[in-house]
Amino acid sequence: MNATVSTAATRRRRLRTVPIVVLVAWLLTSMFAPSMANAAPADDANAGVNRFGACLAAQHSGQVLLLIDESRSLQQTDPQAARVTAAKYLTEQLADFATSTDANLDIAVSGFSDSYHNYLGWTKLQGSSVGTVNSAIDQLGNANNGQDTDYWLALDGARQTLAQKRPADANVQGCQMIAWFTDGELDFTPRSGVTKPYAPGQSLDTEADRTAMIASAQQSICRSGGLADQLRSSGIVTIAIGLSANEGQQPNFDLLKSIATGEPTSTGPCGDIREPVPGDFYPASNIDDLLFAFDNLSTPGQPPLTQETGACVVRVCEQAKHRFVLDSAVGSVSILAAADRSGLVPVLIAPNGSEIRMQPSSPNSVTQGGVKIDYRFPSDKSVSIQMSNSSAQLWTGVWALVFLADSDEAARTRSSIHITGDLRPVWTGEDTTTLHSGDTDIPMSFAIQNTAGNPVDAAGLPGTAALTTTLVTASGKEIPIAANVGKDKITAPQRLNLDGVDPGRATLRMTLAVTTASARDSTGRTVPGTELSPSTVDLPVVISPPVGYPTIAGRVDFGTITGAGSGTAALSITGPGCVWLNASQPPKFLATPDDAGTLTVGANASAQDACVKVDEGQTGNLDLTLTAPNAVNGTANGTVIVMVAPKDGSGEPLPVEVPFTVALQKPLNTTNFIVTLVIALILGPLIPLLLLYLAKWFTARIPGHALRAEQFRIRLNGTTVVRENGAPFAVGDTDFVRLVPALDGPARRIDLGGVVLRTRIGKSPFGAGFVTASAPGMAGAAGKAAQWWGKTPDARLPLAVHNSWFILHDPRGPEQSATLVMLVGGDADRSRIDQLVREVNESVPTVLPRLRAKALERLGDDAPPPSSGPDVNPFGGGGAPPGGGPTQGNPFGASGGAQPPGQGYAPPTQAGPGYAPPTQAAPRPPGQAYPGQGHPGQGHPAPNNPFGPGSAGPPQQGPSGPFGPGPSGTGRPGNPFQP
Repeated sequence: MNATVSTAATRRRRLRTVPIVVLVAWLLTSMFAPSMANAAPADDANAGVNRFGACLAAQHSGQVLLLIDESRSLQQTDPQAARVTAAKYLTEQLADFATSTDANLDIAVSGFSDSYHNYLGWTKLQGSSVGTVNSAIDQLGNANNGQDTDYWLALDGARQTLAQKRPADANVQGCQMIAWFTDGELDFTPRSGVTKPYAPGQSLDTEADRTAMIASAQQSICRSGGLADQLRSSGIVTIAIGLSANEGQQPNFDLLKSIATGEPTSTGPCGDIREPVPGDFYPASNIDDLLFAFDNLSTPGQPPLTQETGACVVRVCEQAKHRFVLDSAVGSVSILAAADRSGLVPVLIAPNGSEIRMQPSSPNSVTQGGVKIDYRFPSDKSVSIQMSNSSAQLWTGVWALVFLADSDEAARTRSSIHITGDLRPVWTGEDTTTLHSGDTDIPMSFAIQNTAGNPVDAAGLPGTAALTTTLVTASGKEIPIAANVGKDKITAPQRLNLDGVDPGRATLRMTLAVTTASARDSTGRTVPGTELSPSTVDLPVVISPPVGYPTIAGRVDFGTITGAGSGTAALSITGPGCVWLNASQPPKFLATPDDAGTLTVGANASAQDACVKVDEGQTGNLDLTLTAPNAVNGTANGTVIVMVAPKDGSGEPLPVEVPFTVALQKPLNTTNFIVTLVIALILGPLIPLLLLYLAKWFTARIPGHALRAEQFRIRLNGTTVVRENGAPFAVGDTDFVRLVPALDGPARRIDLGGVVLRTRIGKSPFGAGFVTASAPGMAGAAGKAAQWWGKTPDARLPLAVHNSWFILHDPRGPEQSATLVMLVGGDADRSRIDQLVREVNESVPTVLPRLRAKALERLGDDAPPPSSGPDVNPFGGGGAPPGGGPTQGNPFGASGGAQPPGQGYAPPTQAGPGYAPPTQAAPRPPGQAYPGQGHPGQGHPAPNNPFGPGSAGPPQQGPSGPFGPGPSGTGRPGNPFQP
């Protein structure tokens, strides 16, 4: 985090740089009774996550932003990048949750320290995108050189990122959550020349400046209506995870906790908005604590069943079992379990008594009685298990998890069992019932559906079920509808009384509590059913004015106002009735940016005699205008009072509180812009040609967006493109799994292990630059238009190389052979990949002959005669040349053996296993390539290959993905294109 600048700073540093060690004594203390089948979740500790889950259950879509600390103190507190392991675990669990609940969940990844930047934009989280997300998270493993831990920049950056996904529907606020990880307090490194947006004119030169800067940041975050309230009033749930060391004095996370939860701490209060619960805070001291902290977020709205007990010695015992009972009400199960030491063996016991022993060396996917069981080991003391296929015969019954120790030492184990119910409550009258203020007898009906949206006979559930329904007004008042209605009466009619309830937005909260049916275990003993986490659905609704009054929309969004000025939004009206803004009552602001001044809201109708009148069944608009006197950055949220009345004046006007939001943004510096423009207009005709070239060179850069690269050996069989095994060309399941590393910003050169992408500006000073792809001794052409450049020629691509392809061909080799290189954007889905594959199959039969002819022109008399011999690898491999020397011309393949189809480049991060830093290769004769790489982690590193080691022989452990071991290796990432 901070550099050592004084004795006081050194003491502070020691609070945060103690290495992470193993679990401490508190894990050895039993926090729960020995394993109980009906252990209940601790709802209070997960109130923020549950709130996000209830929103997600109602709206079926939401966003999660992973916000990860990058301060330099992580080099000591988290040298093994446990935060990366835990964040990737969360991503995989959330993907499973989204699939099992049919939720549309988007995820983004950002980092912060002395700045905020995004590693991955919004990406739909599903099985096919987990690899993309995890590759972005991997980049954070080495991101630990930041000089500050600037909470303000982290939260304001998160605010702006989440604003990109603001719902278009004015009646809903959306479901958004920040998963925020840091290892330290709000702090700064004193240094010159630094300013912060929340402290204009304030320097950071001295220790006194540092103290003042901390105070300024905290004030801006925690003041009434400050940054914390901006997030809360926007409906954003904040989950904070604080990593501390197990030794030495601990960092004070009270401010972090107060920002996340709204609870006053030793640092004082933070913000005014505390209801609904703003979020949660979880402390962690090692990787297993981090895993359990992130695990709390993995099934939003369905908190896990937590248990702690001992371990069995050598064989399975009853007293150390973590039990749970399943039946048809359960859709899937995920388990995170850990021991307080390494070396223990987890064992899953099925209802029929069969045992599944899980070890790192054993297969990580098994099927038992039709139940699919996948497991992996996030750390040397923990195991993650997923169970699916609830229709299997063995699914129903008593399951248990135990840990086996090889001695009778007092080992302790804990588990976090997520049992995802396949049931959720629904309001059957959502589309047919209008809630009117003042109505005393509104019919309400409810039912149960599964995650596929199909109705479920509640009375036929094997266990017990109870439904509680409540209407919660915007002020927090709860109006009960029905409480703990048994499964046989869930569909019975209920009544809602809205007497004395004002019009406006509200939430219909439906909570379904299910307990699975009791069952007998393999010994014949009856085990009570498991009480599942209650399934809560928070459905946004609008309480309309009484019959005869107009109905208005639930929310107003003024969009973005740049600089001091105004923004207009239309409040939709459905008649009959009369609507106007209550000008005598100013807007109420819940949150505003620093120095925003007095914001005002006006309307085109501000009195009853000039109201907007709408006839029965017709629609209209009340045009509202928000005026911002100052140019600031931030979000303003509040409410205005709109009056409604019958069109004929037969009823008294009623006030309706309407929430609104607006994004405020500073404009460009006008003075600097005008000066620059004037200079350009005066001097423009005199600018030397060199400056035009310089400008073109400056802009000629490959965009710093996530990129995947894969190479394939291909040949032509007539007019058909086939792979080296003769199969028609297609993309395999293990292709395009990870990202090309180090492309976190615009680049002028990318080395793909011997094939180099370089930016060029060409001969003309006008137009855009381009990229060439070259390999020693090879000619190249790009795309269906066979674009090339230079005498060789080299393949020519646009600066945005993402989602393009090119071929490389040795004109001295077989005329039908080439290597295809495909460059795919990190956010490309399967349909985009398939489009590129179709283009390759259609274009290569014409592009390859043209490329060969062009290359032979350059060779002239040196051109070889047509080859009629057997097809060989155009990049070498397949056998060593006489004398055992290296093979020729293959920047990709193994130097001592043929490379399997789909062999990719190497691990995605330079700090990953098997990585070797690039070495400077000696100059090579024309036409001779660099020795390629083989299976990552074997042999010696290939010269000039920044991605990983080479190989002296064919890969082991089966086929390979594009950056690492294949399916039977231990490091293979998930396939982004298959569930």
